[in-house]
Amino acid sequence: MELSHWAGNGQQKARLLLHLTAAAHLGYAIYYDYRYAQLPQLAVELRLEAPIGGKFKYMTFLDGLVQLSYFFLALVYDLTRIRLLRHLRDYALASFVVPLALTVSLTFWTLYWIDRESIYPELLDLVYPNWLNHAMHTFVLVYSLLELCITRHRYPARRRGLAGLGAFMAAYLTWMYFVWLATGIWVYPFLGALHWPLRLVFFVLIIALGFVYYVLGELINFVLWVRPGA
Repeated sequence: MELSHWAGNGQQKARLLLHLTAAAHLGYAIYYDYRYAQLPQLAVELRLEAPIGGKFKYMTFLDGLVQLSYFFLALVYDLTRIRLLRHLRDYALASFVVPLALTVSLTFWTLYWIDRESIYPELLDLVYPNWLNHAMHTFVLVYSLLELCITRHRYPARRRGLAGLGAFMAAYLTWMYFVWLATGIWVYPFLGALHWPLRLVFFVLIIALGFVYYVLGELINFVLWVRPGA
């Protein structure tokens, strides 16, 4: 009994530490990104950045806000144990946190490896320090996978979960298209180099991969927490 109680208490402390660490780390990263990691006005004048939307036109920044909101919510639940917060926490992790972290991190680092200038030009090194790059493109995935491994979640019905994720991704693609329509500049430079058929294929691929990542998170959760003997 004492060993079981110690193990359970240890898990609670680990969850609390993860949620506190992730919230503090991502909170500071988002604050720094919004406040200090700004391209000079010359970038807009040279049409390297669209003049509308600010940070909110970038999936990386929006994902950072999603991750921060989740870990703050999880931290509040750890301290209050309000049942409604657990339902919100579980749905948010399933529909947004895990699939968006995988989408942002894997897409960014894949494109970075293929052609850095197409996704993260060297110009950004002047305003975007390396630790911030990893906070927004690497640690979001690390924290979400750790959360899957040390916290039991009840995944929603797959249709409900995918509906939330699909709505988020469709809304972002619509927003990105609006930015291009209003300014003639794509949020991500490589999109401007693609013809419309390839551009549409890329958009469909990103949504499809998001759904695959949702199912992957669901599978990991099942193996760790739901299947008999887990």
